This record gives sequence, C-alpha cells and structure tokens, in this order.
Amino acid sequence: MPKRVSMVAEIIGDKCTGCRICEQVCATVAITMRARTDDEIGPGRNIAVMHDEHCYNIQSCLEVCPDDAIVMRELDEPFEVQVDTKSVDQTRLKAICREAKFSPRSVVCPCTGTTAGELAAAVLHGASTPDELSRMTGVRTGCSELCLQPMFDVLAAGGHTDMPRNPKTGFQWYGRAGDLFDQVRPDGSISDELEEKFSVYKPTREIAELYEASQARRNAKDPV
Repeated sequence: MPKRVSMVAEIIGDKCTGCRICEQVCATVAITMRARTDDEIGPGRNIAVMHDEHCYNIQSCLEVCPDDAIVMRELDEPFEVQVDTKSVDQTRLKAICREAKFSPRSVVCPCTGTTAGELAAAVLHGASTPDELSRMTGVRTGCSELCLQPMFDVLAAGGHTDMPRNPKTGFQWYGRAGDLFDQVRPDGSISDELEEKFSVYKPTREIAELYEASQARRNAKDPV
C-alpha cells in the first residue's frame, strides 16, 4: 500500500537552536545539522536542515521541538512512496518472509498498511537498515513504533543482523526482541526448565499452535 505524502516539515531558521532532538526522532533521517553561517540570525551555532525528498509527513519532529521551530508545509504536488513487490525475485522474497515468519501479504505496519512482502522487496533492492526500509516503503512513518520489530525480523531474515543498537540518527533502534521460537531446539522441543518455569502458559502447546499458524500462512495461495 503506498504512503501518500502531501506535507513536509519546514525549519524556521531564526528559532532553531540546533538541539538535534528533531534529527534523533526522524524515522527516515530526513533531518541533518550544519553550522549556522555568520549572516544567519538564530539562537544556536548549529541549525537543522530538512531534506524534503526524505520527509514523509511523520511529524515526530514537530511534536518534540522545544522551540516551535518546525511547521508543516503543504506540497503543491503530493507524492507516493511504495516498492513494487513484483520487481524482485519472488522465490527470494517469499524465502525472506518465511524466515521472518510472515506471509508476504501480512500487514506489518498498521499506520501505513505496509506488508512484509514490501519490506522483503526493499531488502532485495538493497535496504539494510530501518531508515532505508522507511524511505523505500513508507513503513514506520505513522506512530514510528509498532512496526519496528517486524522490520527487524525482515532485516534479520535478509541477513542484516549487525546494525548498531543506538545509532546517532536512529532513535528507538533497540534491536530485535526475542520470541518463543528462539527457545525451540532443533528437535522442536524446549528445555524442561522453560516448560516448568512458564507452565501456566503451556509453552509446548503454544509452540505447536504457532508453528501451525506459521505453516498455514506459508501455504496460503494468495498472490503476493
């Protein structure tokens, strides 16, 4: 599902203090910093720079700016962001989704409707970090939080497991969270200790149900 962008953020230069907060919360890394020139009036030595082509109207910067130095500007010509899932090898796309335990049609971002197949396609086009996934597909350009784990799962399935946990311009990159599948041994069982510790949740039965659901998604006949 394409992300339609009709507004972008704009920096009010004479209010910007160069505090870098906006830079840290932008999911598409559309904001950078530069030194303020001698003829630029303003309260700080640095000033934020907005790169319109990467601004997808998330508005996180607007919400966190402590100096009211950001406003939203409506575009004369809105644009859409989307990766074509048919533009990559379908066997490889499905393999990445399978490894990440998603159907290619699974919606992984409730804010934008981005699917796992679109993320996998972006990975095959060269995306290797969350912000690159966001710029290619529009994922994580709503609340910026709920889709992070699926993004990490797909990136890991595509071979990208060495991302920094706290990059300078990657706010909330906490790394992939563990799940029950991580505790499954090669023979499909889990340790007696884990079974006993979480007996109230019946983990063995839960694993069987998760595998069954995962298999059903993989066997789905729906097109990508």
